[in-house]
Amino acid sequence: QACAQNWSLRAARAASAALSLREKPKAAMFASSKAPADELGDLSAAIFNDEVMKARLSRAVYGRFREALLSGAPTSEEDMKTIADAMFKWARERGAVAFAHWFFPMRGGSGGYGSMCGACKMDTMIDLDWSSAEATKPFVATLPYERLFFGETDGSSF
Repeated sequence: QACAQNWSLRAARAASAALSLREKPKAAMFASSKAPADELGDLSAAIFNDEVMKARLSRAVYGRFREALLSGAPTSEEDMKTIADAMFKWARERGAVAFAHWFFPMRGGSGGYGSMCGACKMDTMIDLDWSSAEATKPFVATLPYERLFFGETDGSSF
């Protein structure tokens, strides 16, 4: 009997959910709104792109970084730190606690049709405070420039 009551409770909830969906006009269910229906609606909504960099970086840093991207020249450590700091502040203003790299590993697929081998690597904007004398190091909110500019950019060991 308990099993039957449990089933009927689940059935009632499902019927209620289906009813509430039917009551909404289709236009309202699919219309864009400020709050997307699910998290997928927010993907690519906050990207530290060229427009944001122009607004957040000094003209000199932006110019040197843009030139390095085009020429393949290295970016100075000072500029890397400035860019990482600007990105961290911009992201935290939006409530971000993590960031992702979407990539296609060089070993095993370009992401094109027939060899799709894409992946997403998440990284947090926290680290341990290694300067602390505590045995259990406290967390600190940070985005070290090394996480953006160095390391395994194609994720090929994953």
